[in-house]
Amino acid sequence: MSTRPAIAALLAALTANGAGHAFLLITLPPLGRARGFGDVETGLLLGLSALLMVVAGPLWGHVADRIGRRPVLVAGLAAAALFPALLAAVLDALDAGRLDAGRAYVLLLAARLVQAALSAGIMPAAQGFLADVTARDRRAGGMGMMGAAFGLGSILGGMTAWRLGGASPVAALLILCLAIAAGTLLVALLLRAAPRPAPALATAPAAQRPPLGRLLPFLAVTFAGLAAYAQLQQVTALRLQDQFGLGAAASIERGGALLALTTLAMVATQGLVIGRLAWAPGRLVQTGALLGLLAMTAAAAAPTILWLQLAMVLLGAGFGLLLPGNLAGLSLATPAGGQARAAGINGMAQGLAMAAGPMLGATLHQLSPTAPWWAGAALLAAIAGLAFRRRTEAFAG
Repeated sequence: MSTRPAIAALLAALTANGAGHAFLLITLPPLGRARGFGDVETGLLLGLSALLMVVAGPLWGHVADRIGRRPVLVAGLAAAALFPALLAAVLDALDAGRLDAGRAYVLLLAARLVQAALSAGIMPAAQGFLADVTARDRRAGGMGMMGAAFGLGSILGGMTAWRLGGASPVAALLILCLAIAAGTLLVALLLRAAPRPAPALATAPAAQRPPLGRLLPFLAVTFAGLAAYAQLQQVTALRLQDQFGLGAAASIERGGALLALTTLAMVATQGLVIGRLAWAPGRLVQTGALLGLLAMTAAAAAPTILWLQLAMVLLGAGFGLLLPGNLAGLSLATPAGGQARAAGINGMAQGLAMAAGPMLGATLHQLSPTAPWWAGAALLAAIAGLAFRRRTEAFAG
């Protein structure tokens, strides 16, 4: 039986989940401040849940390898759908005076932690499923589709925040809840036809477990690449102010546009280009690292905003090759019985990079508005060096 409907259902669910995630990151700080939550409290609401997802991801990967991808995906997506609905109800109760800010915060914190604990399995199980249903020579295309789905969701979440986040947040949250719930239902119905994962680790030989030593190069690329990218989210608007003289409002608007263009280039490369190239993962990593290094260097040296914009589009294309190629290489280096577990371990590297990147960018920006960009170039140079080392078998090809 064809797996295309199951893949389409999964990608639709990942897109909806990405939209909900992006909407919360954008709107929760101002929504919380307007309703009596302190900025530190809102930061804890987001930060603690992110930390919990980093810790729980490998555990869910282990579960997905033992009992299958579908139950883990359905549980995680259902939790992701319920939280926007609960947040909408809490906001409505706060606005109507039926709930005070203190109790509302405790309720949201508990719900967010439960949601994070359950949703931490979504990406490991999704990556494991795509590894199950894609041939080895098409693995990079499958990982590219997963990245493109989440990237597209991030764009849609940002657009939802722009159009409805301030004026009608409750309506926006309910729309996102319905979208994720629809994706959950599609996954529950259509992934039944998907091939079952490899035998459970409890009965599989030790060779089926993810070989951590072989995964280390891929984990290093994940951490260095995402840290280089994440710091730009922190400092782009600041650089527009400090180097190019834009005001606060204009820098936020223009910085958001620059990052959106970067994401669009990344999504287009992942979703449209990688599958047609049919390159080996090693070649994708090598080419993406070199393209990213060239773009990051050009962005660091950019004398005008237009130059910076063009460089960031090129940077998005580089990451669009690098990240799926790295995920495909990690998948091919992992036995069939450990795919989701390896994805969960990689998720820890992703979470650490997304935490370290903004801190690195903010610190380096104090030295110079271009210092974070030169640091990003150095990280990409390190990735290129690792990818081109002949004795690094993981990146051969």
